[in-house]
Amino acid sequence: MSDTALEKQVFDMIVEKMDLQEIIDELPAEKLAYETPLFESMDPDGIALDSIAALELVVLLKDHFGITVKDTDMKKLTTVANIAEYIRSSQ
Repeated sequence: MSDTALEKQVFDMIVEKMDLQEIIDELPAEKLAYETPLFESMDPDGIALDSIAALELVVLLKDHFGITVKDTDMKKLTTVANIAEYIRSSQ
């Protein structure tokens, strides 16, 4: 899988499984990069996921990629690019 293919797969999975298409459709194009912060605490005008969504994300990574995220690693999962890198380093 190419570098950007994994990022696209992660992005698409997050949008689909977390039902974020409406939010994504309303964001300006410059906010839709793989380096865009995912969480509200980092960028309230961006995708703005909350702590419940962070837990959902951990479950998605376990279900989809077979990766168990350690509590200490949660702070690494801030962007799609960071998540993809975490997946690569965990496999």
